[in-house]
Amino acid sequence: MRLLCFLCFITSVYAHKTYTTVCAVEVDAPAEVSDSIFARFVQDFQQSPDALFNWALYGTGQQDDEEKNAFLLEYKETVYIPEKEYGRITVDVVIPGLTRFKDIVLEGRVIDEKKPVVYNQGLCADSLTMSDIPNYNRHFDVDVNYSGKLLEHGFGNIYIIPKDSVHSIFLMDINIKYGWFFNLFITKKIYKNSVEWRVNRYMNNLKKVAEELYAEDQSL
Repeated sequence: MRLLCFLCFITSVYAHKTYTTVCAVEVDAPAEVSDSIFARFVQDFQQSPDALFNWALYGTGQQDDEEKNAFLLEYKETVYIPEKEYGRITVDVVIPGLTRFKDIVLEGRVIDEKKPVVYNQGLCADSLTMSDIPNYNRHFDVDVNYSGKLLEHGFGNIYIIPKDSVHSIFLMDINIKYGWFFNLFITKKIYKNSVEWRVNRYMNNLKKVAEELYAEDQSL
């Protein structure tokens, strides 16, 4: 068993014009609590998607460090289309000092799959890869099926991995292939500062809410 265990691990590779990012975050809350956080995410996604910007997507538009803001996301509208079971986000993508891409539309579905809880004691966030997923409690598949100029395709998976009776791990992988312009514009450094940072912020937003909910439950 490792003596050192990182609270957050994130890494990316670029191959075949596609970026693949894996992020794992350890959560001081049991899988059942983490599961309820993702259930809330799906509920908001389907019923009141604008609410996601108050917690799950909070602060993901831009960073405080202006030098790292290679591009900004200005969220304009989020809707859910129940008959097609997908959500639609409209954003402006701003490249500071250069140009603004208006009304970029992202459409995606969230499909979840649940398994019985099986603990994976001894796991650390920095030891997980997508090639060896341990037993998980819940799996969400996020597929972007249309994005206008921004993406050629994009999809991802989110897993809740039970560690023990009071700890769990969030694991996420995303795969992004940009449209031709953004593929030329986004270098590995820009991707790390702009995309990895947003993935990390999103995952830690979920971690924070899960831990706060668990602490509140324990105080009752």
